[in-house]
Amino acid sequence: MQAISQTGRLINEDHDRTAALLNRLEAHLEQAEARGIPALDGEVRTLVADLNTELETELTGHFDFEERVLFPLIANSGGHEMVQHLFNEHEAMRPIGQRLQRYCALALRDGFDEDSYGAFVHFGWDILDRLERHLQIEETAFLLAVEALMLNNPDLDAKIAAGYRAS
Repeated sequence: MQAISQTGRLINEDHDRTAALLNRLEAHLEQAEARGIPALDGEVRTLVADLNTELETELTGHFDFEERVLFPLIANSGGHEMVQHLFNEHEAMRPIGQRLQRYCALALRDGFDEDSYGAFVHFGWDILDRLERHLQIEETAFLLAVEALMLNNPDLDAKIAAGYRAS
């Protein structure tokens, strides 16, 4: 969706960055079994480092901001069921993302071994599947609701966008 509001554009930019990383992760995971345990250099190191950073950003900053600022606004405007669904998805993804992030951090420090790479692949597929579905909902229904609220209140949009940038 092409967002018009400042807040909608910021959310959309985060989603686009996350989707691009998920595409890179999916390409890596699709080759994981055939490739075996990779050396942690070049493209693989970059992927693991980017994933480590994105999981920290997504699971804390992005989710927390949505829950603290946007979810109450959307719920109060009639989107309570959608907000509850998205919140439940956040809650389900946090522990999976945190585990994957720990494997990323360990790999960046020590490289992969058979156990850590198997866990990385397992949790990688799990978070990939969950985040792809979550982004689809947020890029359609949720972003539409945000746009409707922000376009009717440009001062609120500017305030929320400023807070989002600062978070």
